[in-house]
Amino acid sequence: MAVDPNLSIEGLRAGYGAIDILNGVDLTVHPGDFIALMGPNGAGKSTLLMTIFGMTTFKQGMIRWRGKNIGGAKPQSILSQGIGIVPQGRCNFPLMSVDENLEMAGYIVRDREVRAELDYVFELFPILKARRYQLAGNLSGGEQQLLETAMAVLRKPEIVLIDEPSVGLSPQAITIVFNELKRLHADGRAILLVEQNTRKAMEVAERAVVLRLGKVIWDGRTSDITHAELGQLFMTGQIGNQVEAPTGPIA
Repeated sequence: MAVDPNLSIEGLRAGYGAIDILNGVDLTVHPGDFIALMGPNGAGKSTLLMTIFGMTTFKQGMIRWRGKNIGGAKPQSILSQGIGIVPQGRCNFPLMSVDENLEMAGYIVRDREVRAELDYVFELFPILKARRYQLAGNLSGGEQQLLETAMAVLRKPEIVLIDEPSVGLSPQAITIVFNELKRLHADGRAILLVEQNTRKAMEVAERAVVLRLGKVIWDGRTSDITHAELGQLFMTGQIGNQVEAPTGPIA
């Protein structure tokens, strides 16, 4: 029996002020999905995550979360409904410990529940448990990325939006981060991942969604597309004969 999607996006148009970036995006995310959002630079991948989380100019279409239209809602409202986000770049408190960062992330959780949530996060990310009393700014880049992911999942969201977690990381740190994302997914979270390292993204995600010029041009299982075909989609918008000039590199 088919499972209804938790997140359903239809005809989404959004951007920044008067500038449109998304030009009619359609996408569904089911419980437990692990989706890699990929595409050339400027395709609208990060903008899609930001729009779901209420951080862009929503213009047209529908974003339904568990049957409720959240298009244009404020981030605080979206956060409270079981959607978490890990933005691109460092977003922790570097002069506070790992423990303190997680407590800050749980500021809207009742005090008596915070310790239980911290125990949950440390079980999910054992690397952080070993670093819990260290300053966040003294962690490696990969460990900081894990901390920021942990901050997003402290309230046990049903879906986590993650934007470019490998940026600026060493190959070893990238491997650690992606292993922990697999652990997060195995714990039951749906993940919508934007990632420039397409090979790594295709290794961990079960489904690939390719955006180009603000629209979805391919949506299917990662096992159903080769990396070469993915590169051709980035450059031409189709698999087969190239009919357009390349628009950007493939990582």
